[in-house]
Amino acid sequence: MQGTAPAAPFDSRRAAPLRDAVGARMRELLARHRGGVYDLVEYHLGWRDEHGHERAGAAGKLMRPLICLTAASGYGDTADALGAAAAVELLHAFSLVHDDIEDGDQERRHRPTLWALHGVSLALNAGDGLFALAYRALHEAAAALPPERAVLALRLFDSACLRMIEGQHYDLAFEATPSVSADEYLAMSAGKTGALLGASLALGALCGGAPGDDVERLQEAGVEIGLAFQAVDDALSVWGDASRTGKAVGNDVARGKKSLPAVLAADRGLPVEHEDVRDAVMRLAGDRAGRARALIAATAMAPSAIDELDGVIEFTLRRES
Repeated sequence: MQGTAPAAPFDSRRAAPLRDAVGARMRELLARHRGGVYDLVEYHLGWRDEHGHERAGAAGKLMRPLICLTAASGYGDTADALGAAAAVELLHAFSLVHDDIEDGDQERRHRPTLWALHGVSLALNAGDGLFALAYRALHEAAAALPPERAVLALRLFDSACLRMIEGQHYDLAFEATPSVSADEYLAMSAGKTGALLGASLALGALCGGAPGDDVERLQEAGVEIGLAFQAVDDALSVWGDASRTGKAVGNDVARGKKSLPAVLAADRGLPVEHEDVRDAVMRLAGDRAGRARALIAATAMAPSAIDELDGVIEFTLRRES
């Protein structure tokens, strides 16, 4: 975003090995399957190029599995949460395949989106495959938990999935709605973006052995992080740099999408691009981040894990992509 200092990436000495561990777990899950739809899944995950050749690394920040494993480390061993971390990333990847189709986005992270490369039908099928893989990963992770925690893990995941889909419905439906209030926008964003981040924190804590009250607080904190993340994401869609974001800037405005800048601009009778609108968006993001920090601080999580999560939240506010 123009006019902000570069964000310090949340690549602390602890973050990189956590990312590597969840990446290895995801590759283990995919190694059981070869060819066909799985090649498309691997392309979307950043493991193959446009020609089907294998490539190192992965697309994306792996933010959801990172906060899942960080939460687990605040109570126990991160290894106990690897399956859950892989599940939330696979579910997020599923949502992005469908989101790109629904929004008509032809580029993500400086590469053609799956539907732009292979067509809508094959992309939808690959997205469905990611959905099924996410649930397989979660069920395998839950099987290692005590029965009551396993049931709660499944409920958390199911609820997050449904709330994410509900939020996406309203995000799309709002495009044909003349006006949307800030409260309606926040309810939509809490589902579309916040629900899975809330589940990521809660599942990590649950797998790490956190008490029930902490699991609930962390789920709520994750939703607040999601609201801050989506607010910044919406700001980047208006004031960002396409060379950094990997997506075209201005698409949301052109489509009439009720992003946060559009909602706040309408409330104030200002153009979407006005600096006062940008300031209001970032104030809201900062407020939601503050709520998340307060909720996390009220838990019994180890101070080192709290510090790591604070770094993720700071990155969320200052990111440029």
